[in-house]
Amino acid sequence: MNRSHRMHTRQTVLRRMCRTALLTALICVLSVITIPIGAVPLTLGLLGIFLCGLLLPPTDACAAVGGYLLLGALGLPVFAGMQGGIGVLAGPTGGFLWGYLPTVWLLSGLVRRTERTAPRLICGMAALALLYLCGTVQFLAIAGVSLSAALAVCVWPFVLPDTVKLVCAYILSVRLRRILGHHL
Repeated sequence: MNRSHRMHTRQTVLRRMCRTALLTALICVLSVITIPIGAVPLTLGLLGIFLCGLLLPPTDACAAVGGYLLLGALGLPVFAGMQGGIGVLAGPTGGFLWGYLPTVWLLSGLVRRTERTAPRLICGMAALALLYLCGTVQFLAIAGVSLSAALAVCVWPFVLPDTVKLVCAYILSVRLRRILGHHL
């Protein structure tokens, strides 16, 4: 391997690490912006998750989300309501947090298979359904409520706002790709 190839490889790795860290930071900032609407708060963190899935390959997207979850698990106040710690991940809304990992993996993997808008948005809705499943299952297990009550708290109030976040993330990702081109 010649010197210029090694230099290019290092630059590529460094670029990937910087993108991943930047998106981790973005998720941290967006996640503390919340609107309390009940047991499950409305947060902008999902916008960051969608951006990760739309912009990064699956391993990098999961690394960004994993970094966010690790920071929160260690106690940094990066979760909704400026909370942190393992207790949040183990609490009634923790399923939405750990559910970010399979959600971003699915979204990133599916998006890599299509270039058109409608299929990408459908991929986003599939990933969102997976997130709702993860969050609702943990909420059901901890809160001890009926499925219809859990859906009323965990899903129905969020469908429209989360769909808006997905569309916004898609528009932002298209614009970022145009502006940053090969740097993304």
